[in-house]
Amino acid sequence: MVNTIGLVLWYAALAFLLFFGVKFSRKKTWNEENMSFDQTKCFLGFCAVIICFHHIAQFTCASWLNPRYIRHGLDIFVTAGYPMVAMFLFCSGFGLYKSAKAKPDFFKRFIPVRIIPILIPTILTALVYVFLRHYRKLPFIINNPIAVGEHTTLHPFIWYIPCMLVLYIGFYIGFGLFRKDWTGILTVALATLGWIAYCIYFGYGTWWFNTCHMFLVGILVAKYEKKFFESCKKLYVLRVIGTIILCAALWYAADNAGGYFLSANKLQWTPLNGYKADLFAWIFQFLYTLAFMSLYYLLSMKMKVGNPISRFFGKFTLELYLVHGIFVNMFGFYMIQEPTKPIYYIKNVPLYTLVVLACSIPVAFGLSILDKKVGKALRPKKKA
Repeated sequence: MVNTIGLVLWYAALAFLLFFGVKFSRKKTWNEENMSFDQTKCFLGFCAVIICFHHIAQFTCASWLNPRYIRHGLDIFVTAGYPMVAMFLFCSGFGLYKSAKAKPDFFKRFIPVRIIPILIPTILTALVYVFLRHYRKLPFIINNPIAVGEHTTLHPFIWYIPCMLVLYIGFYIGFGLFRKDWTGILTVALATLGWIAYCIYFGYGTWWFNTCHMFLVGILVAKYEKKFFESCKKLYVLRVIGTIILCAALWYAADNAGGYFLSANKLQWTPLNGYKADLFAWIFQFLYTLAFMSLYYLLSMKMKVGNPISRFFGKFTLELYLVHGIFVNMFGFYMIQEPTKPIYYIKNVPLYTLVVLACSIPVAFGLSILDKKVGKALRPKKKA
């Protein structure tokens, strides 16, 4: 009973985080600032919290866990991570393009403003995992440095970082060095295809590359924003209904393609070795992220989301993403790899969730302050 009440409170808290302060546009009016910095940051703050719940769910109720450790309650979050990451990449592509067009010195400040703030929290949190591995006497094995340690990276949740860096570097080369939109779009497209090919060749699970295309989508939407917005006004209600149906169908297909969409086996040219399962899963996930983004975009045309809480989380989304996994591991049923014992195993799901968030939020916020100070110190000074 206590467990059920705790879970209900968590679901209520998430609904409050998303819908508190929502403003609806009147009939025949639109939210013209649906992709503004403030609104996207608020929504991404919510997405970051959902990713935390996603990884907590994978430690408590995922179907692939040992049955003795399965405690249901957060089941809907088991596969909720990658559409949230898709929104991060979509908004990143959109924001970078807009900033590049609006700020003359954007590419002069690109490395200290965009790259270093990614590297600092990544390195610091990776060092924590190194310490935890040493503490629990886990081996440090790098079989193939090109393949990022054969999927067992020192930082269990680091896959998002190399993906983002590849895309950011592609953006910098294409738009910063060549300075033409068509070369920029082509370079980012090649970087995206290269990342997908790399992940497929080394046999990474689909979560490594099922959202990277959304960065390019964000750039294209930003470039043709006015046309895209105006086209979405036409047959608006039918578009929303159709997109909701499409999202539901693609989510089901992605979740059930091959029966186990998180397969990390190499993509083989033999169905018996898992090729079909991975290929179809990736195709449906690819399409689902597009549909999910479309649904958010359509709804945001009529709904302005944002409140002080989501705005607060929006300030340190990357840090929260990198930090929360430490506590997911420390208080889950195993740490980093089975059957290594955690610091303390919290069996109660609502309490486990509370402890993970209570530890992660202040640490991530503090790390974001450090991150911003270092980035600010490294920025080139403006000439008087």
